[in-house]
Amino acid sequence: MCSRYCTKGQEEWRRLMKHYIKVVRMNFRYIAKLAVQWTGVIFAILGFMGTFVSLSDLLDEQLALYSRIIISALILAGVWLLAFIGNSIYIGSRRRFDVLDAGNNHHVYVQYGDVFSPEEVLQENLRRNVVIPVNRCFDTIVDDDLISSNTLHGKAMQKLYAAGTYTAETLGQTIQSNLALAGYRSEKLDRRDKRSGNLERYPVGAVAEVKADEKLNYFFLGLTYFDRNLHANISEEEYVLALARLLEFCMIRSQGFPIVIPLIGAGNANNSQKSERDILDYLINFIKMNRRFVNCDIHIVIRDNGKESIGIVDV
Repeated sequence: MCSRYCTKGQEEWRRLMKHYIKVVRMNFRYIAKLAVQWTGVIFAILGFMGTFVSLSDLLDEQLALYSRIIISALILAGVWLLAFIGNSIYIGSRRRFDVLDAGNNHHVYVQYGDVFSPEEVLQENLRRNVVIPVNRCFDTIVDDDLISSNTLHGKAMQKLYAAGTYTAETLGQTIQSNLALAGYRSEKLDRRDKRSGNLERYPVGAVAEVKADEKLNYFFLGLTYFDRNLHANISEEEYVLALARLLEFCMIRSQGFPIVIPLIGAGNANNSQKSERDILDYLINFIKMNRRFVNCDIHIVIRDNGKESIGIVDV
């Protein structure tokens, strides 16, 4: 019995150590910088205390000068190492970082987690608005051909269907109705342009608001367009325009409730050469430059298994 529990404990310890080692490797420069800062603070305190008791008074007076220098260097290295370890543990255990104060009592956060979880916002009992990038035809059929069940688009719609809130048909009708009410105009495609799914294509950055329940609204963002082989495409200019229109929509329709945003564009064919960290940096800088649109808390959520591959502590 003890052996089994000991083995489980050892496996958990190894897993935890591997996690912290990866976190340290990924954020080494930032953690080392923090350790230097804390070392400076600690030595400033020691310097103040030295006005009462000098460190040299604590050492044997018979020690040679070079021995005193070595001991002082070892103390400095020891303090830095302790600060480094402490910061490593602290950063490795954190999952949310405040990256922007919008100046109106609202903040932008970057965090690891699950965009669908109510735990991603600060007050779980309040409504949240979750942004889900979709194609610009706002298709609703999750068949791993038109829409992959592994994408956020597919997962969000499957959750709506599983809850019995909508069917693929009624969700499509709701989205089309909401887009029309919002004043978006579509272009009619030919079946030769897109071999399956909806043929009404809306402008990039169009947003369809869909109520899931009393505490959850989806903001479906029209981002990519499909070619006839259902391959997703988006240009750099369209990507920037989509973000601008999304922020404007969030300002108008958030009602002050928090916005949850995934890494928009991660996984798209046109963004395949951009790392998730590149997309994260761009999102943060874009929001900073357009902070006048921020009238609610914004949570940029990175998949939880990205803790060991996507650094966020220095954003």
